[in-house]
Amino acid sequence: MSELQITIYTGIDNLIINRLIFIAAIFFVFCFTGCATVDTSQYQDGPYIVSTYPSSGDFNISRYTDINVKFSDIMDPATEAGFEALSKGMRIDGSKRWLDTNTVLAFRPYKPLEPNTTYQCIIREGKTKEGKDLVLIPYIWMFTTGN
Repeated sequence: MSELQITIYTGIDNLIINRLIFIAAIFFVFCFTGCATVDTSQYQDGPYIVSTYPSSGDFNISRYTDINVKFSDIMDPATEAGFEALSKGMRIDGSKRWLDTNTVLAFRPYKPLEPNTTYQCIIREGKTKEGKDLVLIPYIWMFTTGN
């Protein structure tokens, strides 16, 4: 094998290795981001948000979906006033209701969400039934609708 052929093979091998590393990195990002489950070990002082649906970074979400927030404790129903859904800086109107004995806040928009649009959801305040303040707020996450 000539020196030129060895150089070409080494260059091709490096290109393949770099592409495999890139693909592995993308795979890692898709598998481990957008997961809205919270690590509970750091929240010993108060209630926290356990998960959201849609999760942060989700895309191709149905335009007819409800937005849900699961809390670690039974919440005071007045907590619903601390929730907002926004699109392009404008508040989305809808109804709020409590599920699972006041541990899940469900928001249903009055009209279907816009297609291919990013929505921002915010929890600004909240208290448990016993009056403990929600920790790590404001809690903000975003998702994008599909067609």
